[in-house]
Amino acid sequence: MSTPIPPVVIVGAGPSGLLLARFLQIHHIPVKVYERDPSPSYRPQGGSLDLHDDTGLKALRETGLLGIATGYMRSQGEAVRILDRDGKVWRDENVYDEQGELVRHSEKVGEDVKGRPEIDRTDLRNILIDSLEPDTIQWSHALTSCEALSASLYQVNFVSQPSITTPYLIGADGTFSKVRPLLHDFKPSYSSVSIYDLSISSMSPKIQKILGTGMLMILGNGGDDKAVMPQNLSHGRAKVYLAMKVAEEWQDEHRLPEKGKKEWLVGLFEGWTEEAKEVIMACEEEGIVQRRIYQFDPDLNWKTDKTGVTIMGDAAHVMSPFAGEGVNQALADALELGQTLVKVFTPPPRFVSLAPFPLSLFPVSPPPPTNPRIVPPSSAELHAALRSFEKGMMRRAREEMVGSQMGLDMIFGSEEPAKAWAEFMDA
Repeated sequence: MSTPIPPVVIVGAGPSGLLLARFLQIHHIPVKVYERDPSPSYRPQGGSLDLHDDTGLKALRETGLLGIATGYMRSQGEAVRILDRDGKVWRDENVYDEQGELVRHSEKVGEDVKGRPEIDRTDLRNILIDSLEPDTIQWSHALTSCEALSASLYQVNFVSQPSITTPYLIGADGTFSKVRPLLHDFKPSYSSVSIYDLSISSMSPKIQKILGTGMLMILGNGGDDKAVMPQNLSHGRAKVYLAMKVAEEWQDEHRLPEKGKKEWLVGLFEGWTEEAKEVIMACEEEGIVQRRIYQFDPDLNWKTDKTGVTIMGDAAHVMSPFAGEGVNQALADALELGQTLVKVFTPPPRFVSLAPFPLSLFPVSPPPPTNPRIVPPSSAELHAALRSFEKGMMRRAREEMVGSQMGLDMIFGSEEPAKAWAEFMDA
């Protein structure tokens, strides 16, 4: 009797970790996901994202989840409205009736997806979680460190949970990955931009008209280095991001007050169009999150003698959000890594049955389907496969990392950011 293969260990139940787990399970490869959150609903997963055909949509299609996901997608979520700080409209992709009222049509998206439909991050995560076998995800496993016991065996340590060892370790644990140091010592750098993350639980008709059906961008003029960027979610909700080019310590040195948080934030945009103030004041007072945006150099590459370990998503190539590519690239990583692992864990059959000779004159029933033979790959084969995956991943992500830096520079470095962004979208 063959010895059971230890499961592939994935650290992080974000989009890439979950999609990889789904792909491995449909190919009968054992997998476990370790996640720090105590439950799926422990914290909100952020705003909305647009899925791209050759990355995010392809990954959902290849894992049999596109049909389910289309039920949560919003085609109108692609609409963009761009204003400058004085309220001048530089671009508006929304549709209005003869009375100037916002037109909202049926949001239903079929499996023949067109364009780049939006989906809430929380909905996407829940779809991925629900697609996995019971007990695949080990909740309440906050990672503290990873240790290489050898070049092909790793110990994963958790807060208040027993450590585990594994020969197959995948880091999908985000910007400050604790798996990544097994591969290299590079760290992401501060992008120069920090964000306040706010929420609107129920938009009034007035706020809905200001936002439109997709995303609103109110951009400062040269030297302002600020932006108000609300984004529609499902069920009349919205996320609002207030972004500023400031020193890395700025938010620590300028604490939100205990009371009057929204008024304090409005003060950061003094002299801006009234629409910016109205959007901020429509947000919830509680639950405001401060974030610093980090990024890797687009030319990042690494070499390692470790085998059986790799990283993907933000752990590998975190970038600023100003290209809209982070999750799409992470899903593409997961699909490509899944394909890589399936290839090395399921080698071709050792022999092929031939038709009897002479051929029978009677129909012969095909053999019943069987699960593929799963075998542990050799260290050399696995090492070569993972290093090849990493090179391809970073080559693909590089273009988007460069694009995200260009987007950041356009919003926070040009003389007329609203005009520049509108012209960029027209190009």
